[in-house]
Amino acid sequence: MANAVFSPRDFKAWVIEETQHGTAPTLTSGCFQLDIDSVAFPSLNPNQVTAVRSRAGRILHKDDFFQDNKMRAVEVSLSGTFHKDAGTTMLMQSVTGSSIGGAVADVVMGANPTGITGKYGDSAGDKTFTLILAPPDTDDGFNTVLTGCLCTSFSINADMTADGGLYKFEATISTGFTPTTNDATAEAGTVFGSGLISLLSATSADVYVGAIQAPVISSFGVTVESPAVYAGFSANGYHSFARGSEFTVSANATVKYDSVTKPLYHNFNGQSAVTEGNFFAIPQGSNNCGISMPDGILTDVTFNEGDAMMLDVAMQGVSDGSASVIAFDQVS
Repeated sequence: MANAVFSPRDFKAWVIEETQHGTAPTLTSGCFQLDIDSVAFPSLNPNQVTAVRSRAGRILHKDDFFQDNKMRAVEVSLSGTFHKDAGTTMLMQSVTGSSIGGAVADVVMGANPTGITGKYGDSAGDKTFTLILAPPDTDDGFNTVLTGCLCTSFSINADMTADGGLYKFEATISTGFTPTTNDATAEAGTVFGSGLISLLSATSADVYVGAIQAPVISSFGVTVESPAVYAGFSANGYHSFARGSEFTVSANATVKYDSVTKPLYHNFNGQSAVTEGNFFAIPQGSNNCGISMPDGILTDVTFNEGDAMMLDVAMQGVSDGSASVIAFDQVS
């Protein structure tokens, strides 16, 4: 009905693996829903030419207008509640340069990641995915469908002072292909996982922050960033996709300042080399997405003067040439 009124929370976000880069699979089954707070739509940013030319008058003439909606990268940012499910696993696999799939799996960024590269239109799975931003019904609204997607940033964070320490996620998704903004397919698939993960369930005795074991932790966050780059051109956008020249893995945590954590401030001041082994870890029982960044450096340590004295610790993961840079333990 034409007088429908939608809430932003009525919209859903789904992902599905592609078998041909840039081509949406059948959306009526096989999609995985993400548990988002509310949907965010991409900025379309077409290339427009609106300069006044040397015609009669000083107003843009109709024959001088030009718009190109092909040669642009389109991005969208999503945030929501993290679940150990196939949808968020797909985003984690994409950002770490792993082969993507339709099932929960351990996700590991190896010591020498090179990322995923390919050509739009090629028939090859495990590299790109389709993102569907869907209204409650397609009688009164259209789906926005982004094909040929790569996840370029993914974060997991938790704060004991907000929502009981529930794990949240943030993701940035990019494509070099022109989005479809008038899709009317009734998408369907698997709803996001029912289980919730909290910092409360972390194995506190095995938590590491800056190589300090068992600190009293209030919050943490980890972020993996791997920018996408695009090249060439085709009828529907760019010709090829790849990853940028640098992957970044970072973590942060807020911990209580006490006899256990007091070395952190001094260690940052005197740091002269990478710390190898047990640098940052948030283990979880029952394969509930334990997180491990074995090698790293401190990038900042500051006093947080709240009701209790805390330390804000910022860290960066590094490669030692053999061990993983970051690992998300979900099944083993």
